[in-house]
Amino acid sequence: MSQTRKTALAAGGVAAALISLFAWLSPGSALWWTFIPAMVIAYAAHLMTTNRRRPDPAKVLPIYLVGMAWQFLHFAEEFTNGFNRRWPTEVFGAQAMTLNKFVWINMISYAAFAIGALAIYRGWRVPLLIAWFFAVMGAMGNAIGHIVYDLIAGDLSFPGFYTALGYWVIGPVLVYRLWTATLPDAVPAAVTAPAVARAATVR
Repeated sequence: MSQTRKTALAAGGVAAALISLFAWLSPGSALWWTFIPAMVIAYAAHLMTTNRRRPDPAKVLPIYLVGMAWQFLHFAEEFTNGFNRRWPTEVFGAQAMTLNKFVWINMISYAAFAIGALAIYRGWRVPLLIAWFFAVMGAMGNAIGHIVYDLIAGDLSFPGFYTALGYWVIGPVLVYRLWTATLPDAVPAAVTAPAVARAATVR
């Protein structure tokens, strides 16, 4: 079995485990319509791109880290405006999420996203699935989702709306970079952004 096939199967196992976790944690159908489809899309994108060729950290990591930094601001807007109560009840007709559960889900997600950043830097194939999930759900999912939530709730100040607008800039750039900015297989996995920049200067 080729290494590419092995990493694809391993990433598939991670995706399946996370989908099961999302289904268990979901308040009503909330995560079934958001996190679970996003994971399926992230896995498909990973198979077509980063499972085959490593992303170029010099081009991908900066926008990824900007997206992560923006996510903290987005969380702050949601946290301070009752997203944990309003999102499940007003959008999905489910029971409100406790504040503790909401915080834990977000903090565990951010820890995973940090591992995704390390995977971009080091070229680790399987955790790159998490980087794609952040691009699909954390960036584009928030950009699109918050407009939908506003329309369903009939409230243009639905928690998280304003910071989600930033992902209309960050999200497309991150997806494009993950999809296109790759390194040739001959380049060692531990190539770092400064090394790539030095190589470009020499050429």
